[in-house]
Order: sequence, then C-alpha cells, then structure tokens
Amino acid sequence: MPISLTKSTHPDDWRTIEGFLFEAIERLEGAGIPLWEREEVSVSALQKAYGDDSLYLVKEEDQIIGGVFILERDALFWPQITADDSLFFHKLVIGDAFITRGIGHRVLQAMVDLVKSEGRQWLRCDCHGDRPRLRNFYESFGFYFIDRREIEGFDAALYEYPCL
Repeated sequence: MPISLTKSTHPDDWRTIEGFLFEAIERLEGAGIPLWEREEVSVSALQKAYGDDSLYLVKEEDQIIGGVFILERDALFWPQITADDSLFFHKLVIGDAFITRGIGHRVLQAMVDLVKSEGRQWLRCDCHGDRPRLRNFYESFGFYFIDRREIEGFDAALYEYPCL
C-alpha cells in the first residue's frame, strides 16, 4: 500500500501525533532505551520547537499511521546550511499498531519524493548518536553519516541523503 505525506491542516492532528509519540516513549522505556520525556513531545512543546506549519501526517490509504516534522531550515543542528537546498525532519513516529509492517523505509522514500518535488537536493536529519539500531535504519536506506557532536546536551548523529 502506498504511503503519503500530507501537511496537517487540522488542530486535532497534533493530538493524534502526540499520542503516537507517547506510545513510542512507553515502548522505548519498556525496551530500556528511553529517548524523550512526555513534556518534550506535548503539542505545545512541538509547536514551539517546530512551528505550527511543520507537521506532516504519514498516511496509508487515508488512515493516519504516523507523523513527522519537516522544516526548511534547522539552525540548531545544521547552522552551516543556509541555502534552500534541503528539507530537515524530526521526530518521525509511526503508531504502535503499524510499526512492524516495514513502513519505515517507505516513509523515508515519501520524504525523498517531497524533497524532489520541491526541487531541493538534500534530506537531512539528526538522531541520538548512541542509538545503533536507529542509526542502522537510516544507513540501510542510504543516508550518509556526516558528524556526531553534542548540541545543547544532546548526543547528535547527523545524516543526509542526496535526493537529486
């Protein structure tokens, strides 16, 4: 089934994605690899961090199965990128009911398609540097590891994917 990315236009979408992020917190804590605190992924914190127009819904046949925050600039993690040649994504999440279905790479491909449709060259992201499974996920898709550094107390591994 095809995966699509749709820019959120409804305030309720934020609560849906907040719920998926809360599921991810519980799942990761249960696996002994905590990542976020609930306060970090509340609707208000997400809107403050990424802006009101950054939320994209991950859909499969019109059903919301996840979300991702996509930005045109990322001064915190990528201050050296000043050209309009990239999209940056954060907090890609798939709801627990859908995570074991091999959706991850299909979502990344949908983001690559979005980058191409906007005439941009790069898809860039960061992830926790001490998450080998997550880093392997990005690398298995074809992302290139660029750097690992501490940014505001966060161990960040930076990745980019050439789209054109």
